[in-house]
Amino acid sequence: MEGSHTVTLYETLFVVHPEKGPRNKEFIERFNKVVEGQEGTIVHVEEWGLRDLAYKIEKQGKGYYTLMRYKATGKAVAELERNLKLTDGILRYLTTRAEEDSPTASPSAPRVYTDEPPRRNYDDRRGYDDRSRGGDRGGDRGGDREREPSA
Repeated sequence: MEGSHTVTLYETLFVVHPEKGPRNKEFIERFNKVVEGQEGTIVHVEEWGLRDLAYKIEKQGKGYYTLMRYKATGKAVAELERNLKLTDGILRYLTTRAEEDSPTASPSAPRVYTDEPPRRNYDDRRGYDDRSRGGDRGGDRGGDREREPSA
């Protein structure tokens, strides 16, 4: 059980129901206390604000995003996730282990673009398209069709 006492850097992103948005500060304080109550330390909290969801969750198309970075044990993460799951108004959450030297991925930060062309899909690289594969439709595959006699 040595690994359960190892302090690691984690990031937890949670999304708050838009109607519960005004209580976001209260949620942050509560989750900070959960981490600190398990001998964890909060490194950084970043509120991303009201943003569009990729898909509707509980009939909602928007949610308040908050990113927490903290150093804690696996036990503290489990307790935080238990609290997130039980808190009314949390639509989704995700926890990942973070690298010490990795920056936080703020959605408002400018994106880094490279000169590298975008990746093409497998079919483009091989020179195929749907017609050249023989697909499920069309073409004579020697079924029970009538044929002209061969000479």
